[in-house]
Amino acid sequence: MMEPIKRIPLVAQVEERIETMIRDEGFRPGTKLPAEVTLCRELNVSRGTIREALKSLQARGIVELQSGKGAFVAEPKAAENPEAIHWLIENEEDLRYFLELREAVEPLAAHLATLRGDERMRETLRQLHQQFVDTAVSHDYMKLAELDERFHRTISDACGNPLIREIMDTLNPGVFSFRQNTFKVNQNVYDTIGPHGKILKAILAGDPAKAEREMKRHVHKIAENLTLNISTANPPKST
Repeated sequence: MMEPIKRIPLVAQVEERIETMIRDEGFRPGTKLPAEVTLCRELNVSRGTIREALKSLQARGIVELQSGKGAFVAEPKAAENPEAIHWLIENEEDLRYFLELREAVEPLAAHLATLRGDERMRETLRQLHQQFVDTAVSHDYMKLAELDERFHRTISDACGNPLIREIMDTLNPGVFSFRQNTFKVNQNVYDTIGPHGKILKAILAGDPAKAEREMKRHVHKIAENLTLNISTANPPKST
């Protein structure tokens, strides 16, 4: 029996739209966001909804609300989980090798899975993505790592190329420890939700080229976050 479709709360949708705007527009830390009234008009929601979304983004360290001035892109926080960051530093070289291979293989897998996957594959991806979104609230990093692996494995299994499946089966055991540790950092969790959603949307739309591009961007973002996470342990000194 299929699970009922879950509605995403309006505030969560607005939160994701603002976060996407920050990323896509390349807003740097300290950049002032559009005024509440502008966001209300562009997103067609109430001021209360905008304020609630901004408060949630502030709690996650993405924006900073300044009384009487508005909302600004927040400065990166110091390492929130020193133990996880230490593990990333200790294993950085191997992780870079893993990510280089993933960036070469997984976009192709997404392209082929879009062409060759069936409705069962698409429904599995829908459910896994929703479970990941739901689990992000409780921040169960072990379950998040499992769901992330299943999402990517579902795509590689559906691509129809046994060599790609073999490569991913070889990679997954080593990548799983990376997934566990990277998801101990809150921002890495939320930086996975958006890309997974875009990959899923492209696959559901039957657009193999876009699925390939979004997967490549996703893996590239993981590499960027690895660099950012490590830099929090030894932030550059101000000059």
